[in-house]
Amino acid sequence: MSTEKGVVAMAIKKVAIQYPTQEWIDEWVDKWLDSHPDEKVTDFAELNAQAEDAWWLNEIEHDRPTPSDLTPEQEKESQKARKGMARAVNAYGKEVKRERKPNEAKRELVEAIARGLADYGAQVTNLERQVDFVWQGVAYSVTLTAHRPPKAQ
Repeated sequence: MSTEKGVVAMAIKKVAIQYPTQEWIDEWVDKWLDSHPDEKVTDFAELNAQAEDAWWLNEIEHDRPTPSDLTPEQEKESQKARKGMARAVNAYGKEVKRERKPNEAKRELVEAIARGLADYGAQVTNLERQVDFVWQGVAYSVTLTAHRPPKAQ
């Protein structure tokens, strides 16, 4: 994986994959129909799907590449690409850690809930999110969620 001016580019080795042609599928269906003269076919789409499955099984038997095959290097690059899209990167390609601002309003609300449930052994497990307590022998937790403001119309 190379980075240039903050842009992430991936170099995944291309693998030549042979896909079944419609001509091959038609020939397979014709052979199947010839070998099963007594069966009535009502769904040719299903028969075409069976032909395509036969193609891929043949490719796998002959150790030819299929769309689901990735080399270990390609798999690693693929995982990096999926994860890497969400990372914050500066102009030089270095990863930037973003600090999350503490939400004082949520903190106050969670503390108020914990004070209200103090008689039940309330414990704040996450300062801005969760309070755990026991009531009548059953463990409960209260999770606080702050919703985004509605969009202006």
